[in-house]
This record gives sequence, structure tokens and C-alpha cells, in this order.
Amino acid sequence: MHKLKTLTKINTMEKQKSNIIQFGLIFVVSIFIISCDQKKENNELNVEVDITILEKEIESRLREYEKNLKNGDSIALGNMYMKNAEIIPSTVGRENITKAFGSYIRDSITGSSFNTTQLWGDDQLLVEEGVGTWSHANGTVVGSGRYLLVWKKDDGKWKILRDTWFPDKKK
Repeated sequence: MHKLKTLTKINTMEKQKSNIIQFGLIFVVSIFIISCDQKKENNELNVEVDITILEKEIESRLREYEKNLKNGDSIALGNMYMKNAEIIPSTVGRENITKAFGSYIRDSITGSSFNTTQLWGDDQLLVEEGVGTWSHANGTVVGSGRYLLVWKKDDGKWKILRDTWFPDKKK
């Protein structure tokens, strides 16, 4: 009889332990499901970005870039890049980018024309694909090709994070 009471007591304790574990698992799974649903709802509440507005902002920055080059202002050009920007494959950091523009300007490369062909991203990070030319002050084109820029918002202003250039093949 004593063994039966002990076994009954053990079975009751095991059932309670099992119930607690089941409750805990149900609780954890419920929290997980609820948080997933909330993330889904939050994503659905995000307002889609109007890409035409972003295109105009980038267009304005490109014209500013061209103006800074035409004016021979390597510092203003450098400041259009993030501090940790890269011109791929070899120029790293705003300071080195500013120096590179100084070199172009000393070589009288002060003309440029850039046109966006594609733009995608959101209100914090954009990728721009385009075509462009570089030219001397007298208008002689020294290079043309395609480019790819990654723009990032920095204190409310679009700055270039990554820049790369693909020159047209010589004919």
C-alpha cells in the first residue's frame, strides 16, 4: 500500500511536471507566433517608397557632382562620399577619394555627364546604374562608360558609399 501511494505520488508529480513543460512549450510557441505576426503586420504597415521622388533626389546629387567637378572643387566632390566610401577597385576612404579628384582636376578633367538608367532600393540605401562621360575643360571626351553607385543616407543627405566605373571598350 505504501508503494502504491508512493507510485501514485510520483505519477502525479510527473504529470504536473509534464503539464508544466507542455504549458511552457505552448507559451514559447505562442510568443514566437505572435511576434512573427507582429513583424508581418509591421512590414505591411511600412509605406512603400515613391521611387520617382528618390530619382529626383539622386538626379539633383548628380548635377551637384558635375558642378563640383566643373568648378574644380575636389573637397566638395570628396564630401559627396561617405567617410568609409570606396571607389572600387582601389581608392578607399573619403580622404583618398578627394586626392584622386584633385589629380583629375589638375589634369584638366573637369567635365562630366551622368545619366541614371536604373535605380532601386529604399529611402536609406539606393543602387544606381547609369552611363556617363568624363571630359577635359575644352570638351574633349577622355572616357565614357557605365557606372554603378551605392548611395546611402547620411544625416538626411544622399552620399556615395560605393562607386565603380566600367569604361566602354575601345573600338
